[in-house]
Amino acid sequence: MPERVVVQVRLPARLVRELDRLTEEGYYGSRTEAIADAIRHLLERYRRGGGLARVVRLYLLGRRPRPPKLEVDVDEAVRNIRESLGTDDPDRVMDILRGRVA
Repeated sequence: MPERVVVQVRLPARLVRELDRLTEEGYYGSRTEAIADAIRHLLERYRRGGGLARVVRLYLLGRRPRPPKLEVDVDEAVRNIRESLGTDDPDRVMDILRGRVA
């Protein structure tokens, strides 16, 4: 059996009620199982994003300083986007990046 560590957390009562409901409905065997599954999902989401996504996320959360200003050739960036994604329409590009279209 893998090593287990006790971690004490304080959660809003509303979240605990929802955890209990999931447990009562049979989705999870216990609060511990539900919380462990939520943490696994969280960690997987961060792993999936890769290094650049982590840096951007930390910057947006205010935990990383602003990177040095980059010089960008806008025309070249648009060409790269068009070549990579098959479009340079901003709405379509965002839909592709958000995984809303193939």
